[in-house]
Amino acid sequence: MFAPAGLSIFAEMTALAQRYGALNLAQGFPEFGPDPELVAAFHRALDAESAQYAPMPGLLRLREAVAADQVLRNHIAYDPQHEITVVPGATVGIFSAIQALCGPGDEVILLEPAYDSYHPAVVMSGAAPVAVSLECALGRVGINWDALASAVSERTKMVVVNTPHNPTGMLWTHQDWAKLATLIPDSALVLSDEVYETMVFDGASLASPHHHPSLRHRSLRALSFGKTYHVTGWKLGVVLAPEHLSLRLRTAYQFIAFSASTPAQHAVADFLELRPDYPKLLADFFQAKRDLLAASLADSGFQTLHSAGSYFLLVDYSAVSDRSDREFAEQLTREAGVATVPLSPFFRIPPGEHQMIRLCFAKNDATLREAGHRLSTWK
Repeated sequence: MFAPAGLSIFAEMTALAQRYGALNLAQGFPEFGPDPELVAAFHRALDAESAQYAPMPGLLRLREAVAADQVLRNHIAYDPQHEITVVPGATVGIFSAIQALCGPGDEVILLEPAYDSYHPAVVMSGAAPVAVSLECALGRVGINWDALASAVSERTKMVVVNTPHNPTGMLWTHQDWAKLATLIPDSALVLSDEVYETMVFDGASLASPHHHPSLRHRSLRALSFGKTYHVTGWKLGVVLAPEHLSLRLRTAYQFIAFSASTPAQHAVADFLELRPDYPKLLADFFQAKRDLLAASLADSGFQTLHSAGSYFLLVDYSAVSDRSDREFAEQLTREAGVATVPLSPFFRIPPGEHQMIRLCFAKNDATLREAGHRLSTWK
């Protein structure tokens, strides 16, 4: 049985930010709203016949729009009928996939630091989570292949990957996927959390397990419309998987949530059809914000780590304080007026050597400049 762990660190730091009136660079939500055309599409959906349940796998027109979008941007073809499932947020999709595909006797490898929903999802499935720490060197985060290889066993049922990665901004490459394919048993599955898949920087492109021939038939991808379109409150995402895995996913999902918001599905389908170019604009948009925040911290004593994607920036504060990351994050919220997230809650057993905090740069430019100023002048 899963033992409740209390409030997540994101809710905890957001509450602290509200208490002290701090700028909230802690919780990963955009400070700005969606495109007006998307909002107009939502209003149109409310006026249409959208008050009842959508079909369990999602509106077919939305699944068809997603298929067209994936061909356009990522050059991956999907059958809208059998390989695309609309879910009320990627977290629900990830949870449903783990419940459907893993169980007692199985092991699920989690690469840490890892988003906090993965571990409880594995535990509630009856499977055993196996933590493997990523490695940090020369200001960049990468995969510890030796540790990953040691963690693989005949009981390995699934490896959960997050790319672009929260909280580090690390990006998996095609070479990484090819190497993973050689390490895991042929029976093992891959669950790729790609909610930040439109936010890949510095001219790079997304590499997914569905690009790799030996992983295509045994991997699932979870995407988020909430992240892409700045509508996290709509709780809408999709899981892309081959038909046999989609069938298993839907078998569990129908008893977990059954369907996602009907008007939100209509609105996103309209917007995908009207603005197919929109997701391609996000890389430059968020890269500029990453660069702005990093530049504002250049003379602060904080060392920023390279973020290749997502909308997060890791900061090493070891030259500024010797406090634990949680203590330091709370201190910054109270004294500097900037709320951040400590890195240790992303680990089941935090390594002692890390002195890092995560900053979210999905904020207005004025907020990022002010946050940089406050952190740079804080003593």
